[in-house]
Parts: sequence; structure tokens; C-alpha cells
Amino acid sequence: MKFLVTSRNKDSYYALAPEKRAQLLMEAYAFLEKYRKAGKLKEVFYTSDMKGMVSIWEIGSSEESARLVIETPTFAFQDIEAQPLIEFDVAKEVVTDYVKKMAKK
Repeated sequence: MKFLVTSRNKDSYYALAPEKRAQLLMEAYAFLEKYRKAGKLKEVFYTSDMKGMVSIWEIGSSEESARLVIETPTFAFQDIEAQPLIEFDVAKEVVTDYVKKMAKK
């Protein structure tokens, strides 16, 4: 199952000493690379203000999603939201069936 993960740095991140921020950033990059190589992290982008990221993950379950969020080195310093995604063709089929059902009423 695919998940869209959005993260945004909290003010507490910017309150850290620059050295600590740099350390966390390098740990976060290592974390992301680990999961890119494992094939779980499919896409990752910074937001234009460089204060957050969006990413697409291929994850087996919501439990795995929760574990990955907790494992993120910057977890305590970010607001993180993980949202399951529905493939377009699946959504299209479901909506088409719904429209047909409503037309019969």
C-alpha cells in the first residue's frame, strides 16, 4: 500500500544548536537512503521553503507506517502525517460503480 508522508519542522527544531540540527539532518538522510535502497521510499521532495518534505512510501501495513514514522531521526522535531493512497484506477472504478448505482435510483 502506498502512503503519502508529509513532514514539517517544528519551532523546536530551529531552537536546537546548529551542530545538533546538522547531526539530525545527516541521520535523516541516512534513514531515507536506507529505505530508498530497500525500495520502500519511492519518491521524496523538499517543500519550496525547505522546512518540510513530502514523500511516497510503499508500505505493507499501517503498523509498518507507524513504526517508520517513530523511527525517523527527526520525529520529535517534526509534525508528520502519513496518509494511505488509493491508486487512480481503483478510485475510478469505485466512483464509476457508485455513479451507476445512484443513476438506478
